[in-house]
Amino acid sequence: MPLPASLGMPGMAEMSFPCSGKPATWRDHRSLPYRPDHKDASRHSRSMNHRLTRYLGPALTLGLIVGAFVLLFRSLSEMRLPELWHDLHEFKLSAILTAAGLTVVSHLALTSYDYIGVRYIKRKLAYWRVALAAFTAYSISHSLGFASVTGTTIRYRLYSRWGFGAVEVAQIMAMAGVTLFLGMFLIGGVAMLLDGGRVQDWSDLPSYTVNALGVLCLTLVAAYGSVGYWRKEPLSLWGFQLRVPSPGFAGVQIAVSGIDWLLVASVLYVLLPRNDVFNFATFLGVFVLAYFLGIISNVPGGLGVFEAVILKSLHGSVPPEAVLSSLLVYRGVYHLLPLVIGGVIFAVNEWKRSQERAQRRGLAEGS
Repeated sequence: MPLPASLGMPGMAEMSFPCSGKPATWRDHRSLPYRPDHKDASRHSRSMNHRLTRYLGPALTLGLIVGAFVLLFRSLSEMRLPELWHDLHEFKLSAILTAAGLTVVSHLALTSYDYIGVRYIKRKLAYWRVALAAFTAYSISHSLGFASVTGTTIRYRLYSRWGFGAVEVAQIMAMAGVTLFLGMFLIGGVAMLLDGGRVQDWSDLPSYTVNALGVLCLTLVAAYGSVGYWRKEPLSLWGFQLRVPSPGFAGVQIAVSGIDWLLVASVLYVLLPRNDVFNFATFLGVFVLAYFLGIISNVPGGLGVFEAVILKSLHGSVPPEAVLSSLLVYRGVYHLLPLVIGGVIFAVNEWKRSQERAQRRGLAEGS
């Protein structure tokens, strides 16, 4: 009785039963030409790409963090602690109050990011609720870092109480992120074109490269704002259908984000000592660059990375003790104070959720 080919005997391939009536013969696999499996090659390629992206991102992040802390260590090594404490104690109350006021207005602008996201998915929700969720998420994620994780989690805990699903919360978060980077590219691009000297001194890039980066940033903003003119159909990205914002909608995003970036930069600018070396336009390029590197580093609040870039860029213009004291006050006003308020709001929300669950459990047991 002949053996079936599925048994896979070594050195043999399959039985052949020709119609000529000749006895069946075995054909050896080793005599057949090799044909590569394209599916296996595709799987291997995807596996290699996955490994590359899996390790390349953390490696770049680690390199950025190490480089930033080397810069920070060099800057701090030149400081005199007595002068630092003197600058902190001599800080003007009027400057701190001005920075606090700008922080309030900046966080109001930040809440508009989420409101833009809610309008994008065509849902209706009272602005005060959107503002509550956005402020809580931003105030905590700005300090804890990993905003894509912490911000989304906090938003879901709040928005889900008002009937929003996980996909809708992710869409709101994505649109808020797009709005954030639109303003960053707008302000950063203008600053690099108007006065890219600080970026050039810090990075040792030639002037034409700095100008090219500025043009690239503004081109990305202009492309996003104008794509709605010539494309009405949704874009398909990674299996998701994304509705293209209208030019008016994109214009609101760009304007709100640009104003917010001006406000955030103003918070630190009013805390720095007055000098004749750089003005607000010059400082904007430095601030946006420092903030951008802090974001991509995934360090909580960009701590250390942000300070290193600011200290290095303003080296020689302002005494390092004065810059560091301004940075410490900035951290307290723009990050620590909102973190405390946002933490209290989130804790109260979680307490209310637990109370509601207990109430529902009691009603279910009673029935």
